[in-house]
Amino acid sequence: MPVIIGRNRLPAMPPRAVVTIGMFDGVHRAHQRLIRTAVRLARRLRGTSVAVTFDPDPQLVLDPRHAPPPLMPLARRLKLIEDLGAHLIWVIRFTPAFSRISPDEFIRSLLWRQLRARWVVVGDAFAFGKDRRGDLSLLRRGGSSYGMRIMALPAVRSGDAPISSSRIRRLVQHGALAEARQLLGRHVELSGRVVHGVGRASRLGFPTANIKLHATLLPPHGVYRVVTSLRGRRHEGLMNLGTRPTFGRGGGVVCEVHLPRFRGQLYGHTVTLSLLEYLRRERRFTDRDALIRQIRRDLRRVKLLP
Repeated sequence: MPVIIGRNRLPAMPPRAVVTIGMFDGVHRAHQRLIRTAVRLARRLRGTSVAVTFDPDPQLVLDPRHAPPPLMPLARRLKLIEDLGAHLIWVIRFTPAFSRISPDEFIRSLLWRQLRARWVVVGDAFAFGKDRRGDLSLLRRGGSSYGMRIMALPAVRSGDAPISSSRIRRLVQHGALAEARQLLGRHVELSGRVVHGVGRASRLGFPTANIKLHATLLPPHGVYRVVTSLRGRRHEGLMNLGTRPTFGRGGGVVCEVHLPRFRGQLYGHTVTLSLLEYLRRERRFTDRDALIRQIRRDLRRVKLLP
């Protein structure tokens, strides 16, 4: 499946394009419905399903001081969109110049000249173009002049509110993992590259993988039950996210994962951790023996230690 990143022109027009557009941060259940709808329609037309997304997040360009951290890195977002069946993903580099494109130019240049879109599948609150001036009615009017058909899907709701990336961010920030999972359709995730640590955890008898996390939204500090897939096998473990107060302060936020049943080296590998359960807050222990006893209690609680 082709992924085109950072180019504002496509090398070739996709045949009979069925296009869906969005930031798709988190690729939550509402995003999934948009993408699956575009994929099914493209198959029916024997056309090409195209997911158009943006990098960086428009808010980072337009209002960087108030831009929220993303739920996931770009690579993970693209992988999830690919898994939903999109034939082509076009990642448009969002720049100040791109932000000034009028709604009419967005339809003419992007949807028509670049994509020759037959259908455009969006949510019913879709907004586009400079200052988000373009709405669904303008998209219908402008698209019809080029023979495009528009499919607007109603919001996917959970409880009394629509599912949205901002709603999921609030849940993650408050540690509401079960509620966030229900909106995402999967567990909350953290990912990053395994780097060398100082070996302190190994000396305690609980070797950990030290993970340099991608710049995404973090849940509250504490100890979590997690799972990751390594070399085709599922491994459960404990993750500590925080500042390791037992060993002093000032070192910044650290992510350490203990996988008691994994044997091997992970240095340099990128891992994705699914957060299954929040166990307890991070706290300072009086000495190393007290910390060891607590780690053993944590492992027994999640049945990773007899």
